[in-house]
Amino acid sequence: MRFNKAALLALVSTAMLTVTAYAEDGERRHGPGRHFGGPGFGMPLPEMMIERMAEHLDLDDAQYESVDNIMSAAKPELQALREKVRANHEALRELDASDPEVQNIAIANGELATEATLLFTRIRGEINAVLTDEQRAKLAERKERRKERFERRTERR
Repeated sequence: MRFNKAALLALVSTAMLTVTAYAEDGERRHGPGRHFGGPGFGMPLPEMMIERMAEHLDLDDAQYESVDNIMSAAKPELQALREKVRANHEALRELDASDPEVQNIAIANGELATEATLLFTRIRGEINAVLTDEQRAKLAERKERRKERFERRTERR
């Protein structure tokens, strides 16, 4: 049973990390600059995030600069996280499913997911502090619409 759990965890981790393998330059699958860590991994390019926020939330110049500074400061952490994810993905590809190291990599993948969650939560909090109440409300509305679209797509499957 232990082997099955480790193999299943490795399979799930590999599936999660596979999306990053094709995103080294952000262009291979979805065109220029769409994702930083790959589709589905939730790591959009910082530059794209800033442009979308500026467009959808009507950021003024001071807000734009603040958001740009926040994203620029976080970029090394994002890059380091991406590199760790890629290294784990490559290590998993080289291992046989019965290798005991698979379980260690699976555990490391869970830690990376936690690290990514904490990093994005921190960035979001810093950006929210720059936004007005109206802009935060707009952002919440957009989030709700994305959630509804996701639920509709899920229901069709």
